[in-house]
Amino acid sequence: MSADQIDEMFVPAAVLEQGLSRYWGRSLQIVAIESQPLDSFSTHPIDRLQVTLDDGQQLSVIFKQLQLKCDRHIRHRGKEVRIYERLLVNRDLGTPALYASLYDESNHRYWLFMEDVGEWKLEYCDVEEWCAAFRWLARLHATYYGQAAQLRQLDCLVEHGAVFYRYLADMARQSVQLYQPQAIARFDSLVSRLDELIAELEAQPHTLVHGDMSCQNLIVQPQVGIRPIDWEWAAIGVPAWDVAKLSSGWGTGKPRLLAAYFDEFARHAIAPLDRRAFDRTLAGCDILKILWYLRWWISPCRDIAQVDKLLDKIAERWHWLDKEENYARSPANSSGIAARPSHSS
Repeated sequence: MSADQIDEMFVPAAVLEQGLSRYWGRSLQIVAIESQPLDSFSTHPIDRLQVTLDDGQQLSVIFKQLQLKCDRHIRHRGKEVRIYERLLVNRDLGTPALYASLYDESNHRYWLFMEDVGEWKLEYCDVEEWCAAFRWLARLHATYYGQAAQLRQLDCLVEHGAVFYRYLADMARQSVQLYQPQAIARFDSLVSRLDELIAELEAQPHTLVHGDMSCQNLIVQPQVGIRPIDWEWAAIGVPAWDVAKLSSGWGTGKPRLLAAYFDEFARHAIAPLDRRAFDRTLAGCDILKILWYLRWWISPCRDIAQVDKLLDKIAERWHWLDKEENYARSPANSSGIAARPSHSS
């Protein structure tokens, strides 16, 4: 490591040294540290630190430097530090251990030093590991189900509501307008009913949601299990938000994953899950998930066929919601004659 690199690492090393001393309850000193940048999809610099302590112990640490950039009205990226400090630390959620952190607004420094849990992501795994991931997600949701008021008191979580959902729609519209303006009229027509969807979602019990529940944000660690990472989008929201994102693309395999989720949820929740309401919110979150993709996935927006496909999926979800509503109101429903429409994948 060069002299400049050593100088750059001096302050982070001091923060980590203090944190490790608190973590293990004894005075420790770092005698050597090596840093290697990690290639990742993250918008923040992430390094793997190989740390040698004065007692001879060697430790692999993930160092995440959260950037100051904000997404207006919905998150401040430095909040992930507060989420770890106030919510995730000392909780049995499988998250990497927090060795040290820094929340320094005056110098715009927001740092996390976390346990290195490896790089074997869920996307590389078989269906059994996916079922385990859905069971983990159910335990998370069940633990905090209906506890929005308590979560708000932590003052570190955004809330999924009208502002958040309309932001997704506005940003998705900007992407469509920029890359495929010929599709904007159809987009506007499909999103014109957003307010009724928002009203239904806001009326449902909320919980702690990871917020960005993709297979890349779940590490499967041998002999340990599911290790969730990247909590910067954590929020107070409906459980279906995470389920919709994690089950994306599973098609005919989706019922097995949902069965694992519902079974585990029932084991841990104090209040039961209303399955009809959940199915409706899941279809609604499928719509919102597509708006998220249109906002963040720039490459599909450059292909009109991909945009049309995504808009077709929004139309399918609205159609399912309308059929389900008609079923619920049908006189035949009370006599058990009508078959309830299935939630397509």
